[in-house]
Amino acid sequence: METAVTRRHSGHDLGEPNLDVLGTLYMGFCIVWTFLLLVGLTFFLLHRHVDFVRMRNACMVTAAILTIHVYLVIVLLQYPINGAFPCDLEFWIMSIQFPLGIALFQAQNVQLLSLSYQQSRMLFGAVGKPRKSPAWKRDLRGLWKRWMILTVLHKTFVVIAILAVLQTIMTTVIFFVSRKFHGSFGITGAYEGPGMCRRGWEWFPSILWQLTWTYLFGPFILVKIQDIRDTHRWRLQTSLAILASFPGPIMWLASVYNDAFAEINLWWPPAMWFAPGLMMMEFILIFFPLLEVYQSSKSHQTALTAISEWEKYQHGSDSASSTSARNISVAPSDSTPRSDRSDRYNMQALERALQTSPGELLEYAATREFTGENIIFLTRVRQWKDSWVQATSNGFVGLEAQYQLLDEAREIFTTVVSMQTAPFPINIESRIYTDLEIVLGTSRSTSPALSNVVAPFDDVTPWEPRQLCNPTPEPIMGHGIELTSSFSSIGVFPPGFNATLFDRAERSVKYMVLTNTWARFIDMQSTTGRSSLGSRHY
Repeated sequence: METAVTRRHSGHDLGEPNLDVLGTLYMGFCIVWTFLLLVGLTFFLLHRHVDFVRMRNACMVTAAILTIHVYLVIVLLQYPINGAFPCDLEFWIMSIQFPLGIALFQAQNVQLLSLSYQQSRMLFGAVGKPRKSPAWKRDLRGLWKRWMILTVLHKTFVVIAILAVLQTIMTTVIFFVSRKFHGSFGITGAYEGPGMCRRGWEWFPSILWQLTWTYLFGPFILVKIQDIRDTHRWRLQTSLAILASFPGPIMWLASVYNDAFAEINLWWPPAMWFAPGLMMMEFILIFFPLLEVYQSSKSHQTALTAISEWEKYQHGSDSASSTSARNISVAPSDSTPRSDRSDRYNMQALERALQTSPGELLEYAATREFTGENIIFLTRVRQWKDSWVQATSNGFVGLEAQYQLLDEAREIFTTVVSMQTAPFPINIESRIYTDLEIVLGTSRSTSPALSNVVAPFDDVTPWEPRQLCNPTPEPIMGHGIELTSSFSSIGVFPPGFNATLFDRAERSVKYMVLTNTWARFIDMQSTTGRSSLGSRHY
C-alpha cells in the first residue's frame, strides 16, 4: 500500500502513467481548450469571406493552428502519459513537426507585412499588373529574377519549404546514425533510458530551428511592422503573439539541461514551458479576429442607423421646404443636434468624395484598412463610365474607341476583379463575379495600338481622367458603328458588354465601402480632425 501511494505521487518520472489529480487536471484542460479552439476555428472559417478575415489567409491560419495544436496536445498530456510517451517519437515531433508549426505561424505574421507593403504600393502606382507567370529562362539568372518578383510572403513560403526539407533530411540522418533512440543499429553513441535520451547533440538541429524562428525571424517581423497603423489592430496582435513565443525555448533548454529544475520537472514537464506561448498564439490567431467580427457587426449596424437617420432628416427637410418659404441647407446648422459626422454617413457623401477627392480615401483604405482595391475599383468604373458617355456623345462610336472601351473594361477585370490575375480581388457575390467573368474573362482585344493591357497605375493615379480616343471624322464602312446597332454585332464587344456591365458589382462594393471603410474613415476624421477632407462638407 505504501508503495502504491508513493508511486501515485511520484510525478513526471518517465515511469507509469500519472492518473492522479494533477494528471486529470491536465487532461481536462486539454479537452476543454481543444473544444474551444475547434469551435473558434469553425466560426473563423464560417466568416472567411469577411474582408479582414479573408486577408489573413484562412488556409494558412488553419494550417498553423492545427500544426501547433498537435504539439500542444502532446505537451499537455506529457504528465499523465509519463513514460508511455516514446523518446524517439518526441524526437521526430520536436525536430520536424514543431519547428514547422512555428514556421507557419511566422509566415502568417509575414502576411501582415506583405499585405501592408503591397497595399501601400497602390498609392505610388506600382500595383495593378495582372498576376501571371513570366517565361523566365531555367538558369540561375532566371531563378534570381523569379525570386525578385515574389512577394515577401511567397519568399517566406519558399524559405520554409527549403528549411523543412533540410530539417527532414538532417533529422533522418541523425536518427539512423545515433544509437540513442534504438540499440539495434547506428554508428555512434549508445542506447539510453528515457531520461538521458532527451539530452545530447542529437537535439541540436531542433533547438537551432526553434531559436532561429523565435529569436531571429520574430524580431525581424517586429521591426518591419512597427510603422503599420491598421484599424484591425493586426500589428498589435502580431506583436503580442511573437512576444508570447519568446520564453518557451529558453525555459525548455534550462529545464532539460539544468538539474536545478529537477523538482519542477516532476510536476511541470520541460515541454510545458512551450504551452503558455502556444496557447497565446492560438488565441490571437483565432479569437482576436472573431472579436473584430463582433465589433464590425456593431459598427456596421451603427453606420446603417446613421444612414437611416440622415435619410429621415433629408425627407423631413424636403417636406419642410415644400410648406415654407425659406430654404433649408442640406447640412444641419450648428444648433441642430445631429453632428456633421452623422451627416456624412450617406451614399451621396461617399460618391462626392469618390468624384472630387478619392486620393485621401484611397490612402486610408490602403494603409489602414488594407482594402484599397475597393476604392481603385470604384474610381476605375467611374472613369470607364465617363469614357462610355464620351464615346457615345455624338451618336457614333469609332472602332478604336470600341477597342479602348473593351480594353479598359478588361483592365478593370484583370487588375481588381479576377481571382486568377488580380493581386487583390474585390469581394463580390459569386453570381456577379461569374457574369463578369463570362463577358470579360475570355475576351481578347485585337487592336494593334492597344494589344497590351496597360498597367493601370504606372503612369497616372487611379483618379486622374483618361482621354478616350474617339475619332470625329465621318464614319467609314467597317470602322465604326451607329448607336442604334449592337456593339457585339461587329465582333469587337462580347455579348453582354454594355454601359451597365459593372453596375451590380459597383453597387455591392460601394455598399460595403459605405458601411465599413467610409464609416470608419469619417469616425477617424471626426476624432483626429485630420486631413483636408475633414474641412469639406461631403
